[in-house]
Amino acid sequence: MSVRVREAIPADFERIIELFRQLWPGKELDHARLLAVFSHMKSSDIYTLLCAEEAGKVIGFCSTAILQNLWQEGPILYITTMIADERHRKQGIGTALINEINKIACERGCKRIELESAFHRTDAHAFYEKMGFEKRAHFFSREVK
Repeated sequence: MSVRVREAIPADFERIIELFRQLWPGKELDHARLLAVFSHMKSSDIYTLLCAEEAGKVIGFCSTAILQNLWQEGPILYITTMIADERHRKQGIGTALINEINKIACERGCKRIELESAFHRTDAHAFYEKMGFEKRAHFFSREVK
């Protein structure tokens, strides 16, 4: 498989939504709100949106943010979303995306690359560890009241 990684463009949005349905089955997706977030991220210097494609078809997606981090005393690259099409997993999509993310992190002077992954995504955890990531924290979240 020949995977090419490139910046996401607005025309990719519908295919990215299809990938989100794989990542978040059972979640009702609000198309208009997702499009607004996608558009905001595309227009911001903080975020990078990448698509992995093969033969012109988007088969992977990730979004990242460059954040200042006091513990690291500088910027980190935070992966906010990452998904490979379930029909094409274990074929180099994630590796291609991580390699491109690493280049971006180096160019932006980042100290680390960080992400979160749900407990049940054990295959993803094994992949991240293979790519050199280490488990170092629990992630906590709550709704704004």
